[in-house]
Amino acid sequence: MSKREGDQDRWLEISVELTAEFAEPVTHLFSRYGDGRVFVAQTGEWDADDTGSDSSANGAVTVFCYLKFDDTTDNRKGMIDIGLRLMDEVTVLHSRRERIVNPEEWENQTFPTIRVGRRIVISPWSIENGPPASLQPEDVEVFLSPGLAFGTGNHPTTQLCLNQIEDEFELGRLAGSQVLDVGCGSGVLAIAALKMGAARAWCLDIDETAVRAVADNLVMSGVSERANVLEGSVPNVNLPDIRFDYVFANITSRVLIDIADTLIENAFSGGTILASGILVDQVSAVEKAFVKNDAAKIVETRRESDWIMMRIVKSAA
Repeated sequence: MSKREGDQDRWLEISVELTAEFAEPVTHLFSRYGDGRVFVAQTGEWDADDTGSDSSANGAVTVFCYLKFDDTTDNRKGMIDIGLRLMDEVTVLHSRRERIVNPEEWENQTFPTIRVGRRIVISPWSIENGPPASLQPEDVEVFLSPGLAFGTGNHPTTQLCLNQIEDEFELGRLAGSQVLDVGCGSGVLAIAALKMGAARAWCLDIDETAVRAVADNLVMSGVSERANVLEGSVPNVNLPDIRFDYVFANITSRVLIDIADTLIENAFSGGTILASGILVDQVSAVEKAFVKNDAAKIVETRRESDWIMMRIVKSAA
């Protein structure tokens, strides 16, 4: 499965069906060796009236992992194979599939409507078909193109951030804020913040496919006039010469550690950084990267399964 000409635009999809109680270790495995693109699909339909219970906790789920073809694909797939064989000794993996996803199919994936937190509803919507009907008056609806299913809000790291953003809204902190979303993926975090009162958002991603999708998602959610999308990461010469009230970084621990100083630099004095994508065994290293020299302090952590999100406040100058 070595890289061939034309592979740079294709992805390897690996999916495993298993009982929901074992989804966490598979997600952990896929996140460690994949490209950060993990999607958990639950059986059954989303119930707009069921806003609290996890009705599928004991049912079957399918966990998807995506590996973009490059020189490391064979090695990463090999590590996933080893992990799944070991896991098969303690539980039954009902099915495992692999397939190649071409660029056209990648951009036309779909996903079910989901609710995150108390009011955020994430729905697929194609520009041609228009949005689905509103669900409840207090809902904050985020519309995403069917492509880029990895950024739909199913992953714990995204849900941790969305729940925190919802809390910031309810505390009245989001209104009029300037937001920087680093590694924005589908743009779901920035869009949710804009829909809940942020004044403007800047969205950055190193993946040009994500950059194209974010532009569509901003239009579909009705917030494109208050957002800018840039390819790349931080530092970025195309960002405005300002400091941001909020910096979102739902990426990986390694990248968080590498760019911690730059994320802090981009935050306003007293501003908030939401750092997510952190596994439990990586917390200490990430904390050290942010709190060194007393440049910032960890004021809150959230945990879901094996994943941690940190709310970090930049120290006063």
